[in-house]
Amino acid sequence: MIEKIRRYYLLIIILVTVVMFPLNAHGLDIDFNGQISGWTTQVYADDDWKNTTGLRYIPQLVITQPLTETAFMDAEVSINSYLLTRKNSDHKNYDAELYRALVRYATAQTETRIGLQKINFGPAQVLRSLMWFDRMDPTDPVQFTEGVYAALFKYNTLSNASFWMWCLYGNEDPKGIEWLPTVKEKPEYGGRIQYPVLDGELAATFHTRRVDGSDFFLKDFTENRYALDGKWDIGIGAWFETVLIQQEFESIYSFIDESMLPYDWLKMVTLGVDYTIGIGNGLYVLAEHMTTAISEKPMGWNEDQHVSAILLRYPVGILDSFSAIGYYAWEQQAYGQYVNWQRTYDKWVISLGLFYYPEIPDDSASTAGVIQNAGTGGYGGQFMIIFNH
Repeated sequence: MIEKIRRYYLLIIILVTVVMFPLNAHGLDIDFNGQISGWTTQVYADDDWKNTTGLRYIPQLVITQPLTETAFMDAEVSINSYLLTRKNSDHKNYDAELYRALVRYATAQTETRIGLQKINFGPAQVLRSLMWFDRMDPTDPVQFTEGVYAALFKYNTLSNASFWMWCLYGNEDPKGIEWLPTVKEKPEYGGRIQYPVLDGELAATFHTRRVDGSDFFLKDFTENRYALDGKWDIGIGAWFETVLIQQEFESIYSFIDESMLPYDWLKMVTLGVDYTIGIGNGLYVLAEHMTTAISEKPMGWNEDQHVSAILLRYPVGILDSFSAIGYYAWEQQAYGQYVNWQRTYDKWVISLGLFYYPEIPDDSASTAGVIQNAGTGGYGGQFMIIFNH
């Protein structure tokens, strides 16, 4: 059933492209571009060196049809095709699958999208409490993330406020911060309001879905997410994200004591600041701190964990830039570091990254898991070449 729905998404895109756009073929704009990235990663973990080498090509076709002076429709289709090889293994991973497939209708104040798309929001950049529908890695030079099948509507007012509404269907695998899958053939829906406040913006977000808990011997349950976030320029940039997640856990076995089940409420809070220091070409500094807590009641605070991150970025001339990210998980007293050099041409990008990630227990993943590769640990490097055409 899910695959049938996904085929319907693609069929809608094809119908819009074939039927609607030729109405004014003279103004039709067809753009074909793509990105080729190749990389090799060497990691020392578990007393052994491990290598992963990959090649990915994402071709993208965008067809745009103007409708009026202030309205247009477009369709976007892109494919994620990749090949991976691993040292000391005869197994090769290769596949080609949809990366984005959507149609969009836009006016001066509205935007409507349907299909496989990226949906993300929130001001945090490294420790993201609002990473609900994507898994953007701040250390990834190509910022790769899988999309979600959804219908999304946005309305922007003349006062710069915006209203979002969405409905997701066909995304049963865990996404974003989720650790349990969504029940098959059950829609998810939610919305977001962003409103200008002083010299910044304040936003409220809601999302609900039906969760499949069978892998942990739990009955299916409803998960509700509530969030408030904001960002301001007060000489320095300052922002916050707060998330409250309600999950009513109930075991499929009647003899299980309720006290043995996970707490029903999860809180996530991220605070962040950034500033560009006038040293040389300008040193960009960002700092964020995330707290997660679980409890029996919405305002309770039974168990909490903390992780901090700092990001530094410095441009060296026109082509080169250096960046570094440091993480610290307070309860585990664990550090993680990532440094990167990147050279950017018109179409080429060359990236070299070095990293160290601590080994962190899986039960700490609610907070410390935001450190990339947490749970595996190790140190190493990655060399990547990117070509955009």
